[in-house]
Amino acid sequence: MSSMNPADRQSYWDRHATASNLPGDVPLSAETLPDEIAFYLTPEQEFAYGALGALEAKRALEIGCGVGVNAIYLAQNGAWVAAIDRSSERLKTLRSVSDEMDLGGRLHAVCAMAEQMPFRSGVFDAAYTKASLIHTDLPVALAECRRVLADGGKGVFCEPTRHNPLAHIYRRFFAPKQWRSITRYFSRREERAIAEAFGNVRSESFYLTAFLAFYWCFGRKHLRRFKRWLEALCKLDRALFGLCPALRRFAWFRVFVVEKRR
Repeated sequence: MSSMNPADRQSYWDRHATASNLPGDVPLSAETLPDEIAFYLTPEQEFAYGALGALEAKRALEIGCGVGVNAIYLAQNGAWVAAIDRSSERLKTLRSVSDEMDLGGRLHAVCAMAEQMPFRSGVFDAAYTKASLIHTDLPVALAECRRVLADGGKGVFCEPTRHNPLAHIYRRFFAPKQWRSITRYFSRREERAIAEAFGNVRSESFYLTAFLAFYWCFGRKHLRRFKRWLEALCKLDRALFGLCPALRRFAWFRVFVVEKRR
């Protein structure tokens, strides 16, 4: 990752504050949220939510929440949620939708960095990320995550890796150049950092050929075609992973599940 300073990073995210999977870049609102969640409920998300376990009355933290689709989903499923992001503009969207849905008492949006969280130690039962640790000083962010988790608390981190050849083509030729300066995709080094911070780690790999299905999510934005392609290509990926487990290294996403132990 480059030496882009925190102010420049926040400016980047503030300028790209309307992230949405809906056709025509429809802004997120209480009305459009169900359709947005339909795009978000992909296999790695479902695995991650399952790994978090029962959420009723749990204190959950989302690190790098963006406009807050996942944070809202966690709150809707019974958790008391603190959602942090460095972008104040994205948090405005989250607060607006949360207020529309009368979730204000269950969901608190906080402008903060993963490396310096304004919470007491041991306060959360669960911590969750989706493609946000790749934008952090990872060892520092992991240490902070461990600090704010209670003993026995779970961390579930969904992060993209650097080795998928299809994703590499996209990043090399189509992703914004500035994106490269604020991103460090996961490799074995980052996986070791998680193990060093938490001890035992279990993980699951997602999307080898199925990366292609996301054209219908981020490109043409067609939910039915996205789900159809994703289901078919995920079946192919499971078969390929079964035939050659070494191919898991080339998955686009990995989900890491950890637990804070004394």
